[in-house]
Amino acid sequence: MPDDTRTNFDVDRPATAILVPVFENAGTIESVVRACADTGVPVFVVDDGGEDGSVEIASSLAEEGLVREVVRCPRNLGKAGALRLGFRRLRELGFDVAISVDADGQHDPDSIPPLLRIVEDEPDALALGCRWPLHPDQPRRNLIGRFFSNVAIRAHCGIAIGDAPCGFRAWPLHDAVEVRGLSGRYAWEQEMISLLAWRGVPIRQLDIPAIYHPRETRISHYRFGRDWPEGIAIYLWLLLVALIPMPLGGWRGIRRGWLRRFDRLLSPGRLRGRRPETRTDRIFVILSLLIGLPAGLLLPASPWTAGTAAWIGWRWHAGFGAIALATIPSLESMPATASSIPWVATFGVAWVISGFVRPPR
Repeated sequence: MPDDTRTNFDVDRPATAILVPVFENAGTIESVVRACADTGVPVFVVDDGGEDGSVEIASSLAEEGLVREVVRCPRNLGKAGALRLGFRRLRELGFDVAISVDADGQHDPDSIPPLLRIVEDEPDALALGCRWPLHPDQPRRNLIGRFFSNVAIRAHCGIAIGDAPCGFRAWPLHDAVEVRGLSGRYAWEQEMISLLAWRGVPIRQLDIPAIYHPRETRISHYRFGRDWPEGIAIYLWLLLVALIPMPLGGWRGIRRGWLRRFDRLLSPGRLRGRRPETRTDRIFVILSLLIGLPAGLLLPASPWTAGTAAWIGWRWHAGFGAIALATIPSLESMPATASSIPWVATFGVAWVISGFVRPPR
């Protein structure tokens, strides 16, 4: 088992390490590692094949005892590959949880202690950082991408996420090592939320400060023309997979998935408030209703249309209101179900109203 140093507030927590993937972040890696080491949690650095001297800095910090080990990637694997390699190494050493911290200095190490408290309470959960309140310098393009990533995950697994792209997380290594994912780059972190949720892994969220360095010193390896299309393709693939029932995660995944679908069928979630998770629910509900309405008006009325719309709405957690819009014309065309239209319409309206009745976050 790892001989990690325990801090005074977490004597009973699972064996936890901090994992810092680095690729050409020579200007920030030292300050990030020193701040992480101050928490008393073992720090591991994953070198992703950069050539700007980052690995030499990390090695010198290892000689000081601030870094437990520098894990070397055989070549540039991308962030997803670097994290997976780090997860496997930590698992080999007997760690249970990995806290991922970006090397660019955009994550506040002061957020690590409250994240550790989530780990203590629920070591099997995937704990996500949520940058809130929003930073005034956050690029508009990034903000739009964040919202639509949240909405896509809401459709995949029925969980309202506030900040899907945020890399500050506590990963349950037993599940994170077993689930690979398709993406090799930035979409992987968003993809993993859905894949782990399908396995029945609980998802928890923690507000963290939104830190953006001045534009002239900000280093980002995200390439919009390359990474945005990959992310869209991954989300569309997961939407397709979501339509097919799969027993991922055994009974735990099946039980959590069915309970979540039943909950979303009856309530759209909270639709009042300014929280990022509330906005995710609100945008998703609006999109579901906007899709359900033309589907009901334009698709041919038939039992097949009603069944298909109900199945898609159920599998994508769209809820009763959207399903009602898409299926009422088909139900009206069948004598056996025509008398149920008033009840379906009433429940559909009640579904939408319930989201505004629930107290805001």
